[in-house]
Amino acid sequence: MENMTIAAIKTSNYKNLYFEQPLELGRLGVLIGPNGSGKSNFTAILEFLKNCIVGTSDDSQSVSQFENAAAALGGARMLDKTIGFPANVNLEYYFSPIPDITKGLSLDLDLFIGSKDSKVSISRENLSDSLLIKSDPFYHYKLHDIQNREGVVSIYKQGGGKSHFETIHNVPTNVLGLSIIHHLLESSKTSPEKTPVYRVNRIFNEYVKRWYFYNSNFMNLATIRNSEPKIGPSDIFISPSGHNLALVTENLIQTNIDFEDNLNEAMRSIIPITRKIRPVRTGLMSVNLEWHFHGVSDPFYLNELSDGTVRMLCWAVILLSPSLPTLLVIDEPELGIHVSWMPVLAEWIKRASMRSQIIICTHSPDLLDNFTDCPQNVFCFSSTNKNHFSPKPLSEISLQNKLQEGWTLGDLYRVGDPKIGGWPW
Repeated sequence: MENMTIAAIKTSNYKNLYFEQPLELGRLGVLIGPNGSGKSNFTAILEFLKNCIVGTSDDSQSVSQFENAAAALGGARMLDKTIGFPANVNLEYYFSPIPDITKGLSLDLDLFIGSKDSKVSISRENLSDSLLIKSDPFYHYKLHDIQNREGVVSIYKQGGGKSHFETIHNVPTNVLGLSIIHHLLESSKTSPEKTPVYRVNRIFNEYVKRWYFYNSNFMNLATIRNSEPKIGPSDIFISPSGHNLALVTENLIQTNIDFEDNLNEAMRSIIPITRKIRPVRTGLMSVNLEWHFHGVSDPFYLNELSDGTVRMLCWAVILLSPSLPTLLVIDEPELGIHVSWMPVLAEWIKRASMRSQIIICTHSPDLLDNFTDCPQNVFCFSSTNKNHFSPKPLSEISLQNKLQEGWTLGDLYRVGDPKIGGWPW
């Protein structure tokens, strides 16, 4: 099934980000900008949505997935510091059409913050056809829109024809409706096939479950080197810490006939004397990785390899996997990587974006050099005033003369060209 993508995002009153209109995204997005400009705040909006749907809850403390997700987003501190309490933080997500959802989707959330010490709650949640389509949208549901803890859901009339709204009661304000809409409709007398959101909700939640987020600063190299994960779990995605690298490599090799050859070819592109990387059993129930080199009889293990080599192996397994996440977000993939390997890393990223949606945050002009052929996919976070930043795509037209002269995006970034931006002054 074709995966949808995030078509656009818009927020208001959220931390230091300011949007005049939704920021439209494609299958590849490269985010640049100075430290503190909101790149991580931007990607956190996406991680928040995933955590609301598949994150952890604490039933013993009566803490919901939404409450944990809101706390990770900053709790009451997610509110723009220039806005006084009480206030709403608005988050708008737009998703591309797919054959099963032909007009796409729009999720519009208002998060209410009463004071600096209060918990965040949901004051409005609407799911509709994408509002980027310039027509009256079809609403799958509206929650808390007219009255708190109540909502309406669209129901098709018997025998076809237009839909009508059915009221639902006791809608919690500390749980995202998308994660519990089936439960909310259990008392409905209408069969599921007459309620469009049943099918949409299932497809959408499966899509969001396969979002993955990586931050190079949080990938624990010591853990990756020394971990010998147990054989058995069917992991096909590397964890944020990277601890299951060997297990994921083993599983992908076992399930895809081409992956082992592709991985070895990728590693030869950075270390030409690579002969083969292969998973091996250690003890009875564990797996490790051997790296074989031409001219060397004994294999090397991960704890004998450089930081940059281990990092590149992680990115290769993640980006070249036959089973990519539906959304892949990587913060500073260049960290610890030699400059000569940046073209290879960029090529892996571009190849992955042909099969999934990829968002990269980077401070590296050496990595940025390799996206000169697609400036429209690069978004610079620049200051709109002393307190706010706004992401904007680079203008291919304004850069045309410089690029024709032979400048790369990285060159322009290095010298602080205002057409690129990304500097703190």
